[in-house]
Amino acid sequence: MIGALWTGISGLASQQKALDNEANNIANVNTIGYKASRISFADQIYQDRIGKGSTVLDAEKLYTQGGTKLTGVNYDMALYGDGFFTVVNKNTLGTAETFYTRAGNFRMGDNGTLQDSAGNAVQGWMMSAIDSQNDVTSTNPNASVFTNDYTKLLGTKIIRHDTYVETVTAKATDYTLSAKSDSTTAFSGDGAKTKSAKISDIEEAIKDYTSWLQKLKDQPDGVFDTTNAQISQINFKSGTDSIIGSDGDQIYAYINGEKKFQNFIVSTASQALKVELFNDLSPAERTAYGLVTNPGTVAVPVALSPGENAAYDKLAGKIATYKALSDQISTMPGLVATMAIDSGHADALALTETYTNSTKNSDMLKGIIQIKSLIPGQAFRISEIGEVASGTTLQGNFQTKVTSSTVSGITGLKTSKEALSKLITGKQQDVYTAGDLKIGATTTFTYGINIYDKEIGKNVTVPTLPISITPVTSIDDIITKINTDTSLSKYVTARNVNGNLVVETLDTNYDVEFTGSMKGDPTTVGTFEPLDVNANYSGRKGAGAEFIEIINKVDQTASKGSLQLRLDTLGISDSAFGEFSVDSTGLITMKQDGAEFAIGQAAVAVFNNNRGLNPVGNNLLAKTNESGEPTYNLNNNKTAEIKSKTLELSTADLSESLVNLMVFQRAFEANAKSITTSDELLTTLIGLKR
Repeated sequence: MIGALWTGISGLASQQKALDNEANNIANVNTIGYKASRISFADQIYQDRIGKGSTVLDAEKLYTQGGTKLTGVNYDMALYGDGFFTVVNKNTLGTAETFYTRAGNFRMGDNGTLQDSAGNAVQGWMMSAIDSQNDVTSTNPNASVFTNDYTKLLGTKIIRHDTYVETVTAKATDYTLSAKSDSTTAFSGDGAKTKSAKISDIEEAIKDYTSWLQKLKDQPDGVFDTTNAQISQINFKSGTDSIIGSDGDQIYAYINGEKKFQNFIVSTASQALKVELFNDLSPAERTAYGLVTNPGTVAVPVALSPGENAAYDKLAGKIATYKALSDQISTMPGLVATMAIDSGHADALALTETYTNSTKNSDMLKGIIQIKSLIPGQAFRISEIGEVASGTTLQGNFQTKVTSSTVSGITGLKTSKEALSKLITGKQQDVYTAGDLKIGATTTFTYGINIYDKEIGKNVTVPTLPISITPVTSIDDIITKINTDTSLSKYVTARNVNGNLVVETLDTNYDVEFTGSMKGDPTTVGTFEPLDVNANYSGRKGAGAEFIEIINKVDQTASKGSLQLRLDTLGISDSAFGEFSVDSTGLITMKQDGAEFAIGQAAVAVFNNNRGLNPVGNNLLAKTNESGEPTYNLNNNKTAEIKSKTLELSTADLSESLVNLMVFQRAFEANAKSITTSDELLTTLIGLKR
């Protein structure tokens, strides 16, 4: 009888625990990510094959998938499948405890990190710190993050590699506002571009840049066939072979199926041009052109026959016509055309020759125009060129030299980026005309520049003392002195363009600005006067805007930590916030002004034995020896899928729990009945003794 009493008591205790567990399930029926638990009953030790009651072995959580609810809240996440979010609780002592949870009702904390509702920091692969030297390409040395000035989004892509995810984003200031037409007075025949042509060039380069971004996204480690920037030369016959020379005559070129033509420009040769051509042309060339009499000097001209004057006028018209067609070709998107000459100063084309830009009149008279693609890998096709006069067409010559290569996606993107950046920014070009310099009245000059040095990251004065340039009889004397100075030639180069002095940055530092200091001494007694650049002709070869590209990376081989969401703290933008989103792998992105940045990845932990985790309250679980250590996979492979703007509901079933309550209640009452029955029997036995 006594044993029955103890057996009943054990049953009461077991059923009470079952009632407590079911009450807890009911209490958490609306708790996000809650996993219902059940009681595991077991019978106790037997004596004479009679058991001694029941005990509760475990109140085990059942890690079944809960239902999901679409909330529309950006920071909400639900796990679908096996796995747990990892969070860290930093206490007041500065120590940190790591816990695991299925509750994905997250938020952005005051410090910008992703947190759960209790303020614990969600863990994952953090965005690597941006290296301004290697991860940022900026034409403005003072800009290393995106600001409100960069209003033009050029391209943005999130690229997944095997062990890391990177975002490549490029922006520019408004090049449609900063772009200005090049002065045709100064740069005709030297790649002069209109404002609209500069904008069209940039738009073509953007297409190329975005296509490389897409290639890199599709095949992060792929290689692609590409070509270097195409260069072609076209040659209109000069000398006795040329047939143009009168009003109504025409030269033309078919490029990509489009006809570019220029009617003969009737011109009157200046005395300076007559002197220059007579001196620069060989005796045979002078004879072929009908230039027999020496025209004298600019200051003292010699009277020429009407026929010779007409011959000079015809040559002046040819030069003007060739330059005008060159300028027209330069308006084609992605192309630039310049008057050119080979090293032998001949008018025949040869693929073995190297052609250089030249606006020297005797060189331009050869009729060679060099056409370049401003975008690497973008080919163009020349199908026909010629001259037309009085219904007669004389075909010219053309040639193309293209070098093909196989490059990785990142190399192709880098080359495309450089081309786009040059078009957006462009070289600075300081122009001094002969009149600005007052050559003749002034024969002694000094020159120096103040320029930003990329290597040391600050402005420098070059040279320390301005160079002395004397004697100066022409612009070419100044050009020679600047280009032979070792300190100046490291940063700038000087050219003679249409009789003007042009000082410009090099290809290697096209994006920097400089301030030139040209001074002249008309008195030859050391009194140097500042000479200003020509404001009407000077400017930038490109659109004069600023370019910036930022590459940020989430490295899944790095250690995990708290996920920072503020873009200003991450060093991406001076504006903190954007539109938060997360994909099925836990990759967190922030979208701002059309650009989407991968800034972290929530880590999903997997355990060998989920039931071994220890519930500690606040939707948190702690690992134990029984659960084992958590495992994390790259890109959260083989773990639960993350659903954004969604929460996992509690697995507690209210109807099932209510049924269980009745069952446990009846069991509790029955165990109580066994106790009262045993007590009644004991009372009867005691009464018998009396």
